[in-house]
Amino acid sequence: MLEKELKDLHRESGKTFVYITHSLEEAMVMSDRVGVMSRGRLVQIGTPEEIYTRPATRFVAEFFGEVNSFEVKREGQGAWTLADGKPIKVAPVSEAIGDTATVIVRPETMRFVTGPASADNLITGKIYNEYSLGSRMQYQVHSGERIYLVEAARTAVAGISAGDTVTIGWDARDAIVVGD
Repeated sequence: MLEKELKDLHRESGKTFVYITHSLEEAMVMSDRVGVMSRGRLVQIGTPEEIYTRPATRFVAEFFGEVNSFEVKREGQGAWTLADGKPIKVAPVSEAIGDTATVIVRPETMRFVTGPASADNLITGKIYNEYSLGSRMQYQVHSGERIYLVEAARTAVAGISAGDTVTIGWDARDAIVVGD
C-alpha cells in the first residue's frame, strides 16, 4: 500500500510532508495532523484520532465516517431531549454549545443490548439489513422513521439477522455533541 510506504519514508527521513487528498483512508493512515476543509475554509485541525473522536462540527463527523445523528434540545442543566421529547443522556457539554445541537454516535459505539442496565440510551427496532465488512458486521436497524447503523465484531453478533426485533444502545460518554 503506497500510503504505508510514504508514511514509513516520512518517519525515516524526518522531513515535513504535505499531502492533499479526498480519501479519508489516506488521510487517516498517513497523517500526524489533518486539516479538514469545507467550502474553501479550514474547519478543524488535529490528529486523526482527535478529529474522529471529537469532531468540531456535524460536517467533520460525517466526513470522517458513517454516523448516527440526532437533533437535540437543551432542557436545563445537563439535560437534553430528542425531537420527540425523549430524554437522551450525553457526557457534560460546554455551555458554549447553544440550546440546540446534534448528537453524533459512531456505529461502532452502538451495541445490541439485553436490558436497561446495559446502556445509558436505548432504542428498540427491527434489523432491516446486514452487511459483512470482513472482521465486522454492520446492521441497519429501523425504529419508527429512523435508520440506525450498528457495527460489531463478527464474533459478537452470532445469531442476529434481518427481521429480528432488537434493542440497541450506547453510553453517554460515546455521544459527541456538536453545535448547529
